[in-house]
Amino acid sequence: MASNRRSTCCSETALGTPFGNVEDIDAFCGEDFDVSTWLNQSYERTGGNKEAFVSSLVSKMQLYVQHTNVALEQTGGLVLKNVPQVIHNANMLQIETGLLKQRMSQVQREISHLHAETGDCMASLERLDSVKGRLQSSRQCLQEADGWGKLAGELDDLLERSDIDAASSKLFSLQKSLAAQVGLHGQSEREGQVEYFKNRLEALISPSVVAALRSLDGAACRRYVGIFEGIGRLDQYRQYYRTVLKSFVHEHWRNAVEGSESGGSDVLKEFYDLLLELLKTHLRWCGQTFGAVTECVLAIADALENLEPTRESVVRSALKRSSDKFWTLKQFAHVNVAAGGQMELWARGGPQQEVSKCTDESVLDRLSGAMFTYFGIFLKEYPTLENAHLEAALQNLTIVGTTPSDSVHNLESANTKVIRWTTEALTRCEEITQNCALLSLGSVLQNYLVAYLDHYNRCQKHLAASQQNQTDWNLLQLSVVLLQCLGTFRQTVQEAEQTFVRSVLAKQSQMATGKAVARFAYRLQTKGDANELEKLATTFQQTMADGSGSTVEYFAEFHERMKRTCEDIHDTLLRIAFSPITNHLKQLEANGSGTVGASSMPADSLPDFSYAPQEYITLICQYLLTLPQHLEPLLFAPAPVLKAVLEVADTRYTSSRPCADVFLALIVEESEALYVEQIENICSLAPSEAKQLATDIEYFGSVLEEMGQSLGNNLQQTVKLLRAPLESYSAAAAGCDPMLVAAIRQKRNLVSC
Repeated sequence: MASNRRSTCCSETALGTPFGNVEDIDAFCGEDFDVSTWLNQSYERTGGNKEAFVSSLVSKMQLYVQHTNVALEQTGGLVLKNVPQVIHNANMLQIETGLLKQRMSQVQREISHLHAETGDCMASLERLDSVKGRLQSSRQCLQEADGWGKLAGELDDLLERSDIDAASSKLFSLQKSLAAQVGLHGQSEREGQVEYFKNRLEALISPSVVAALRSLDGAACRRYVGIFEGIGRLDQYRQYYRTVLKSFVHEHWRNAVEGSESGGSDVLKEFYDLLLELLKTHLRWCGQTFGAVTECVLAIADALENLEPTRESVVRSALKRSSDKFWTLKQFAHVNVAAGGQMELWARGGPQQEVSKCTDESVLDRLSGAMFTYFGIFLKEYPTLENAHLEAALQNLTIVGTTPSDSVHNLESANTKVIRWTTEALTRCEEITQNCALLSLGSVLQNYLVAYLDHYNRCQKHLAASQQNQTDWNLLQLSVVLLQCLGTFRQTVQEAEQTFVRSVLAKQSQMATGKAVARFAYRLQTKGDANELEKLATTFQQTMADGSGSTVEYFAEFHERMKRTCEDIHDTLLRIAFSPITNHLKQLEANGSGTVGASSMPADSLPDFSYAPQEYITLICQYLLTLPQHLEPLLFAPAPVLKAVLEVADTRYTSSRPCADVFLALIVEESEALYVEQIENICSLAPSEAKQLATDIEYFGSVLEEMGQSLGNNLQQTVKLLRAPLESYSAAAAGCDPMLVAAIRQKRNLVSC
């Protein structure tokens, strides 16, 4: 419909329209024609008289419709008039298509007939052409064979005259002649003759080649490259270059060794500085001459692997003369790493791609190996050196003094030294071995720390041996100080252990990501070391990721020994604190309660209030009441390190109760156990003795209540059974331990009903 409307509009435009404006007519042809919009726009152009506008517009529209109808009638007439002609043309085209098809079939039959008639002739022509080619080739070979002797004679004459350019040109021609005579009789003799001339030419120009390479004469070297490439011996030319470059490297090395007065790391530094300048120069030259720098890098790597004297011997000589072997190793290690970084930088093109770069990663690996592999023996020996150093340091420590106080104070000062030595060892491992010997050092450090714990055990034994029968508050305080000192040492070891863990994870991350910087660096000595490091790092990562908040541990043996040491010192502390109680309880003899001054009155006639606690129990209670004031470090907010080490010694300290209360509870528990044991050793109790013993136990219980403790169930039942009247003993014993009921009945000599 839109296309019909456009054609109508165009026809009316050609015939003339009642609209004075072409844009008005075009508006009807648009796809987005809108009646309201068109009316509003037309009305705005009239000036505002609505009636006149509508009347005029209707008249114009009617006239426009009439013109459109006329145009349609004219167009339809033209179409009807031309239809017969179109049909005639279509029929003619169909007839011509049929004729063309017949002609193409005829041509195809003629081609097939021609191919059948001339096929044998074409095969004959092909055979004749092949024969012609072979004849021409034979003719050329005969010509070459005829000129072979002449070429060989001329080449021999040129070589005699040392005319290198002419001889090389003639040799190229001789090689072409040899290629043209392939398959002819005498091939092996001709090949041997060419090889003979190549050897003579190479021997003739080799001195000049070496001289040009040593002077880095670019023009001459490129000329010789062309000659050697022409005779197929470019590899030999590269070998000449590598030999010359290696001689330069060896000369620099000998000069550095012979010119050094100290024989230390300055030898290596001076050599590497010269080597770096040599590398820069030859990278540029090699790129211009060969179009690649691989030969240069390989030659330097080969030279480094065959230095005489070896770098290892230089390091060993320096170590023998040095009083500080770690410092010496660190200097050599730093020189290696710094020079390796510079060598890699320039081998990769320099800071601003100033020279041609080596893109072959295997060649860079070869150079890296030549730089660092020789130092591997010292990486392997480093842990042994570290172990000897730490053992000597431990042996020089004076821990056990003449008195326990001296031993404890010596341990306090030794803690700082031992941890400082541990930290220094970890730092040295990174500086000297780039943490390649980290796992071996970990074993050394664990053995070293375990050995140091033996000093705590000796000090603990010194404290235990110094214990006397009377109360020694100073010894008790020293035991607490020793525990706190051990806790401080444990905390600092854990911090050093976390440093070790972070170093393991960092080393594994560097190896896993394959950083480029890791290529020119020290490497783990064996694949087993790498696997062990990876396994250990995985264990650390899993421990850190489990969300339990547990600290990652590596020194397993140390922590096990630490736990035993904590328990031993804590037991010693308990024994020292419990010793006076033991001495007082010994007053209870095995055959009686130990009652002194017993009244001569019958036991049943004495009232209970007439019995007073005996001396042994009052002394025990007085000691227990005095004990808290001597446990000040435990009583008033103990240091975190002390609480931590107490928790290691006994899990009961992990509760929310104050540590002093836990310690007193342990003392009371032990006191009650010993009290019960002493009571069990009493064979017989008179009525007065039974009441006296019950009074003692009750007094003990009241003191415990003042201390915030409680009397044990066994002693509570013992008091009840000791005070039970003879006639109602069985009724009073209801709910008590049957074995205890029987034991007290026997001690009181009661007849079982």
